[in-house]
Amino acid sequence: MSNNPNLIVYKGMTVNQLTEAYDDYATIPNLSVLLQENRERALAVKARLDPIQDIAYGPENIQKLDIYVPKNAKNVPVIISIHGGAWTVGSKNSCAIPAETLISMGVLFISIDYGLAPQYRMENIMAHVRQAIAWVYKNIAQYGGDPNRLYIYGMSAGAHLAGTTLMPNWHKDFDLPEDVIKGLIALSGIYDICTLVYASQAGAQKALQMTGEEARRTSPLYHLPKHCIPSIIAYGEKEPLILFRFEAYQYALELQKAGCTVSLIEVPHANHFDMINELSNIQGKVFQSVMKMLF
Repeated sequence: MSNNPNLIVYKGMTVNQLTEAYDDYATIPNLSVLLQENRERALAVKARLDPIQDIAYGPENIQKLDIYVPKNAKNVPVIISIHGGAWTVGSKNSCAIPAETLISMGVLFISIDYGLAPQYRMENIMAHVRQAIAWVYKNIAQYGGDPNRLYIYGMSAGAHLAGTTLMPNWHKDFDLPEDVIKGLIALSGIYDICTLVYASQAGAQKALQMTGEEARRTSPLYHLPKHCIPSIIAYGEKEPLILFRFEAYQYALELQKAGCTVSLIEVPHANHFDMINELSNIQGKVFQSVMKMLF
């Protein structure tokens, strides 16, 4: 790989452009305040709702999930939430923000933890997510959820991981039907993480140390679902054009070619970290599309 940061290396983008796009958070005004507000909101929601916490879905200590159950839940749809954080940081706690709104609409909401880089490689992380889905499918009926109405949701790195659950040919390893996931909600994600290999100075690549082969093997863009499902792909108006918006358009197009019904949504005025609010924004197109998908 060239040491020239201004050389075009992948899909018309330079090393510098890719690295800057992956580290877009550095350009957001008052980022620390925004992140602190999001943390406080998430913790406040979790405290009010008091979910069923830290259920083990696998043998490793990190493999825990929280369940937010609507009142009188019986065969209700289930959203499984995968947190973001560049595959290196974050936790299921940050996903609590939309839980209050969703359970008020009769949706059972689950947030999961999974292993993080550099302790875990990408395929290990994906395996954790798949184990969580298997646990939910086999156990959620006892909490009032319908195992035949599982929807996957993720933001940022979580959107990439949500996309990996649509990949074919992994389900038999977890004793799951190929169509276990009935819908995708992916916000501000990267679906071709070959871009990460070239963003050599980005924090995520320093931790993950992805090879080109590994990146292609774990990119949803190149492994489309056999069973087509409704998909919501969204990005913020203020996110980097060369990465997040381009990725959304590209993935939405390939899903459509594969036969999926896709809603591609640009959220006005939103930067990357504003997008965490979209599943609780009842006036927004993302939330309304999700309700249409579930009901």
